[in-house]
Amino acid sequence: MNKLCDISTSPNKIPARVVGRRHLRMASAFHVLSIGTVDRGSMVHDALLNGRDFHLTIATDYRVLWAQPKLNSMQIAIVHNTLSTFEMEAACRLIRRRWPLARILAVLDRDSHLDGALYDDRVTPNLLPDVLLAAVLRLTGGWNEWRFSIANL
Repeated sequence: MNKLCDISTSPNKIPARVVGRRHLRMASAFHVLSIGTVDRGSMVHDALLNGRDFHLTIATDYRVLWAQPKLNSMQIAIVHNTLSTFEMEAACRLIRRRWPLARILAVLDRDSHLDGALYDDRVTPNLLPDVLLAAVLRLTGGWNEWRFSIANL
């Protein structure tokens, strides 16, 4: 008898064996990394609840970010202004090296002086969950799909 654990070991890979001439493929989630305090991670979690399938990882500071395994493929990294400017720059550089395809969303004040080349998009800290979700979806390319599904409700 075939078991699911014998067929597929990772949700992101095609299984090694074939079941009934069809490949069994599990849906892959978007991996989101939130770097900042736990309350900021909770804010990101609440915003992503209305989106599609997201897997959220929270790193409370640069040291916790450094300990993240390289094997996890992050698509979006959200860097919060609760970190110092030095930590934000170091976190963005680490993300670019470790996950070069990841998009970086910076949560910054207007008077912040973070180099624009370190991040892909920027939002203000006092944003609504829908605005954060829209920014994440815009970076993942799912903005049009999300707008279409909301318009058809």
